[in-house]
Parts: sequence; C-alpha cells; structure tokens
Amino acid sequence: MKLSTHIKHFSQPKSLILTFSLGIIMTVIGFSCKDSDTDPVDVYEYYPLTVGNYTVYEVKEEIYSSGQAGPVKKTWQEKDEIEKVVSNAEGISTYTFSRSTRNTPADYWQKVKEFTVQKYPDKLLTNIDNQTFFSMAFPVDSRLKWNGNTYNNLEAEDYHYENVNQPVMIGTQSFDRSLTVVERKDTSIINRYIGIKQYGLGVGLISDDQTSFELCQNEDCIGSGKIESGAHKSRKILEFGRR
Repeated sequence: MKLSTHIKHFSQPKSLILTFSLGIIMTVIGFSCKDSDTDPVDVYEYYPLTVGNYTVYEVKEEIYSSGQAGPVKKTWQEKDEIEKVVSNAEGISTYTFSRSTRNTPADYWQKVKEFTVQKYPDKLLTNIDNQTFFSMAFPVDSRLKWNGNTYNNLEAEDYHYENVNQPVMIGTQSFDRSLTVVERKDTSIINRYIGIKQYGLGVGLISDDQTSFELCQNEDCIGSGKIESGAHKSRKILEFGRR
C-alpha cells in the first residue's frame, strides 16, 4: 500500500522522514497481524492423520424422556485409533478409524465400529454410521461458513470457526492452540439444538458437545427452559498418543 504524507513540506532531515515512514508501515503491519486469526501454522495439524494415532475420551450422556423425573445418565470411555490409510489415483487419502469402548479404565477395550476420514486439499469428510459430514474446511478462517451436510440428505447446517489458534483447557489438560467448529446453535423457547467441537493443534478432536432438547411447551411452563425430552452428550479428551 502506498503511504502519502506531507512531510516533504517541512524542513526535516531525510533520516527522520525515513524513520517516520517506516514507523507508519510497521504500525499498519502490526494492526494487520493483530486482526488476523489465521497465524502461519499448518492448519491440517488440527486434525493430524497418521496411522497409529489414538485418542481416549471420557463420554457422558444424559437422556431425557417425558414423564420421567430426571435424566438417565451414563458414563464410559471411547478410544478412536487410525488403523490404515488408502490413497486413490487423484491423491485423496481415506483413513480408517476404529472406535472401541469400555465402562471403566479397568475393563478391556471392545471394538464397536469403524469410520473413515477423507482428506482433500480444501476439506475433511467424515463418514460415520453411513452418514458423510463435511467436518472441516480449509483454509481455516473465522469468516468462513460451509454446509456440514453437503454430502448427506440431512437439512443444511452452516458450520463456522470460532476462537482460532486460541489456548484452551479441557479438564486438567491445556492446549496452546485450538479452534472451535460450531456445527449448530439453534435455541428458542421450545427447543435447543447445539453442536460444538474443539480441536487442538497436533492432537485433533479434544472435545465434542452435542445437545438436542425439546423444551416444555405447556402454558404453565413454556419459556421456563424445562426439558421435556432429548439428549446431551459430551466427549472430552483424556489422553492421546501413537501406538
């Protein structure tokens, strides 16, 4: 950008003019850096894909049903591990994950399903339970929006990024750089649908919080926030590594 000043009208030394001009340029650059949330990091490392990588999560679930005094609560652990990778002629890689569960740390892991993640230059697609989701879009930018249900038959949901490259605490673990993918945030006096995932740089998914509530709509309780039915499920990272 060309900077225009009126310094030349004053009898200032050339060295002072140069110093002043450089000061303005550095100030502009400084503000530009502060306004950017896309620091020069390898954004693909927010979902590192290497065979042998694994992550263990604590999972908590609450199921609400009409007529019940309170929710049915469950807690268990899940482990996602990358088992293999296959690349096609176009260079698109498909990573197969295994998911195992156990009730307590003393129990053996039991494999319950597999799912895949496809890595493209501009996106990651996750296929789980026969549904494909547009999980992440590249380049990472908080101004970017995309339809997470582009590749399935569900209603369109605008995903977007928040808190890019920000530190975060998950339980007792701290992550220097993280980002948030807001998948859904629909709330009203009759329902609450929220889906938020957090990813840590060099780690991958560190938390996943999904809420789907139908709220009371009777005249005596509408607007109170009382839950009639639905579910809340959270996954928070416990450990990660490579076998």
